[in-house]
Amino acid sequence: MTFEDTANSSVRSAMDQGRQAADKASQAVKDGYETAQQYVKDKGIDLDLREFVRREPWLAIAAAFAVGYVAAQIVRRVS
Repeated sequence: MTFEDTANSSVRSAMDQGRQAADKASQAVKDGYETAQQYVKDKGIDLDLREFVRREPWLAIAAAFAVGYVAAQIVRRVS
């Protein structure tokens, strides 16, 4: 096996692992969103997230930033 073949194999393997991690993260976000929606419905709170984002886009962006920042800090401290 040549160096080029080894490098290509390593790159493919890394890309596959990255793709799998992205798929898992996407599924986790989707599951979390669905769980949150079900919780809100069970509690009787009528909250349509899509409508809220349409009405208050800057607040939604700020909230997304805050959630992302907190998640990044948690991941940074855990790893």
